[in-house]
Amino acid sequence: MKVSGIHAFEWQRLAGLLMLCSLVSSATVSTYLSADDKSQLITLFSSAAPYKDVITAYWSLRGLATLNSLPKDSSSVCQSLKSLPAESAEAIFCANEAAELVNCKLTATAVQTEALNAALTSKKVGSLYHAFLAMQRLKLKVDATQVNAALDEALKADDAPTSLGYSFLLAKALNMDLDKRHSLIEDVYAQADVVDGKYMQFEGGIYTTSLVVEGSYALAAAAKKAPTLKPDQVMQLANYLLSRRHVSKVRSASQMLAALTTLSSNKFFVPVAISLDKPGSTVGAKNKKIAVRVGTVNGESIGKVTLTADSGRHVADDAIVLSKEPLQVTSDPSVFELDFTTIKAPFGFYEVQITATPAKPDAKLVGLKGSIKFKVVTEITIDSVQLGVGEKDVIAPQTTKVVYPNKAKKLDADVHQKLYMSFYIKSAATSVAMKAHQVFVRMTHKVTGQEIAYVSTPDDGTKQYKFELNVGAKEKEFGSLSGVYEMALLVGDAIIQNPIEWTVAEVELSFTGQPSEESTDSQYKPKPTIEHMFREPEKRPAAIVSNVFTILCIAPFVIMLLMWLKLGINVSNFPMSLSALGFHIGLTAIFFLYYLYWTQLNMFQTIQYLAMIGIPTFLCGNQLLSSIASKKKLR
Repeated sequence: MKVSGIHAFEWQRLAGLLMLCSLVSSATVSTYLSADDKSQLITLFSSAAPYKDVITAYWSLRGLATLNSLPKDSSSVCQSLKSLPAESAEAIFCANEAAELVNCKLTATAVQTEALNAALTSKKVGSLYHAFLAMQRLKLKVDATQVNAALDEALKADDAPTSLGYSFLLAKALNMDLDKRHSLIEDVYAQADVVDGKYMQFEGGIYTTSLVVEGSYALAAAAKKAPTLKPDQVMQLANYLLSRRHVSKVRSASQMLAALTTLSSNKFFVPVAISLDKPGSTVGAKNKKIAVRVGTVNGESIGKVTLTADSGRHVADDAIVLSKEPLQVTSDPSVFELDFTTIKAPFGFYEVQITATPAKPDAKLVGLKGSIKFKVVTEITIDSVQLGVGEKDVIAPQTTKVVYPNKAKKLDADVHQKLYMSFYIKSAATSVAMKAHQVFVRMTHKVTGQEIAYVSTPDDGTKQYKFELNVGAKEKEFGSLSGVYEMALLVGDAIIQNPIEWTVAEVELSFTGQPSEESTDSQYKPKPTIEHMFREPEKRPAAIVSNVFTILCIAPFVIMLLMWLKLGINVSNFPMSLSALGFHIGLTAIFFLYYLYWTQLNMFQTIQYLAMIGIPTFLCGNQLLSSIASKKKLR
């Protein structure tokens, strides 16, 4: 089939649109490590003291050092590091790295030196990494070439993401085969899982993911080659790390912080976070501006930039409320404001696409396009309230007007009548009728406190809410409990600034039935306990029957013994061999074991003992029968 020039042009346009869509749908970072987050991390790291082991001490102190919050008096920490045991390569590494952070001097013992040398022959990459760096820190003699060869062998045995993360850091420390190790960066990220197109993580979780990020960037810096990552992957990694910023384990939190610091300050790919300055910010009558922060994932500045709101979309109906709107910089160069004073934005949820443009183009900055989501809220009022009681067969009962927030006069209704109310929910600023997510009418008995709530629904066209209560039809729901009820209107929604709980009137309801004792709280009482009934055991026979049966079973054996006594026992042909004795002793033991099973042993114990007795009995019996058969042949 031939494609004309016009058709070819259309296909090119379609391909261009698809490419544009793929760019727009790329991952973005919409949060960052805020001051509150850093404060929580400092609290977490500080809570690990006093330290019970050197590994926890290292990760705690490393996290505090990253946040510039190391303890001012480090003498007690130094004493702890000297007194705590450090026998494995990892523990020795952590002890010396922690000591370096607090300017403490440690020396290696003979046992530690032996442990480090043994770790250098390990097939585990982590052990090689800890041993080599610990020996470097302690200024012990170590052959880097041998360690590099051991690393090759260890990676053949285990090339999981955690091992590769350690190998990247070790390769940087060795400063050998950097290009060869760099080629593994692409391989390790191929093992990552991508969730919802937004988060990239490794099977080991936050620690493994953070370790790979830190290691791959460190190796790339040493090799002077950018890590083989796509911008989308960098954003996905940043999103995952930030999603776990409230992790409660000291080791994972410290490694996560190191990875975020790496992403915020490197020469290759720095993800840019475009987010609300304060999560949950809203636009309303008292606040017409929304603050937007742009910076690194650590909350640091990326330099002088300008921000432009490319488009603003009302989520409910996809209406565009703004386009190419510049944001105004504040006293904080990383915070910008989007002014809604002149923008006609009805209440609801919005998504605004934002582009950050650096004053000086910087190729390492990725994710300069992002989006923020917020809501425009409004105060509401209840308008055109009509309340009345009428016969249940009347379509439109007579009503009286009630002005919010006043309370209407007391009403009376019986089982032949219905209670009716209609009203509008309107924005206080625009007087426009609106729908709310939660609208209830609650009836509360003034004496018992029993309450029952009904949902009020609006008319789709007029947005007028109506509520009808057929007293007779709902008698069972009220438990036939007559009396005075407070009728309250409850209105709430995510975009409503002033949720309403308004007592509209008092209504005396009269029911014909008698209220049950459990009418008020039966549904809240504990349910009856379900007791499991086991099947009753079958009736045992009478004792005399059991005794007679036992005597009958033993009788043949007793008769045999009596006959032996009368006739005499000829044991002259009994072979006095080891096999004959073993067989008869084993057979006797088996019969005795059956007796014990009957009186006190269970099945599993019996089988265990039977196996121990039965095997030698079988072997002895087999040899005995063989010897008897051979004697018969000789005759």
